[in-house]
Amino acid sequence: MNVATTTPSFDLATVPEADRGRVAALIPSPRIAEAYVHRSFNGRTDFDLLDYAVAEMENVILAGPTGSAKTTFFRAYAAARGLPFCVVECSGAIDLGMVLGKTTIDPDGGVRWIDGEMTLVARYGGVVLIDEINMAHPRITAGFHQLLAVTRRMSIPEAGETIIAGRGGTGAAQPTLFGAAYNPRYQGTVRLSEALQNRYAIPLKWGYERDVEAQLVTSERLLDMADNIRALDEIRTPLSTNALMEFERHVDGLGMDTARMLLVNRFAPEEQAPVARALEANADAIQAELDAAE
Repeated sequence: MNVATTTPSFDLATVPEADRGRVAALIPSPRIAEAYVHRSFNGRTDFDLLDYAVAEMENVILAGPTGSAKTTFFRAYAAARGLPFCVVECSGAIDLGMVLGKTTIDPDGGVRWIDGEMTLVARYGGVVLIDEINMAHPRITAGFHQLLAVTRRMSIPEAGETIIAGRGGTGAAQPTLFGAAYNPRYQGTVRLSEALQNRYAIPLKWGYERDVEAQLVTSERLLDMADNIRALDEIRTPLSTNALMEFERHVDGLGMDTARMLLVNRFAPEEQAPVARALEANADAIQAELDAAE
């Protein structure tokens, strides 16, 4: 695979002044990229794959459990490249006005269209993440098909126009990336249609990676315990990387007993007993590792 040798850059000056402030507000802070822990895929970094996707105008989809930094991955990439970023949350009721846009009536009685965040990023360039895409109603995902196609067009009947991704400003087209993420184990989800799956040329499995977690979690014994809990068939509640990081903070701020209680309470009632036993068996070793690291 010949990964793009240049990294994409976004030129805010190409955005018309009327929309420039809104677009600028969508560019994440560089600090998000600085704190991000990278992954490797066959010798390529995760950002290499996204640079390639941008260069080749291909779409990327991640499949993995909650709390495994799927959203953080795309946000950190946008921060590193200085690209506008928006998330379309499909796990709840979607406000199409916020996502796509809406028509408004001016004080003088005129009617005009105002882009939603997704349309704004699609129009001028940046990163659009469709999160928990397998929880979206088919009528919602159908609206994404045009943008995810090779032509990358989106019709806006209310505005009487069709936009082409990244070409809404002045000058050259701006880098644009359409990503998606989902948790295959969520209940109440729908199977992605073949047509929708076919829109994503770069599908990635995105799990809890030990090398990544080791840079975020202090206690090796805690990581070992997490691996063992995740392997239990009777445990369906995800034990996320964030939960492990929070557990260590709670040990420091509230003490081991309270931290254990809070972690156990994350799980369904029928799952709590084995988690509590695992914590009891490992608490002393975890505490010793945390104390030694101070």
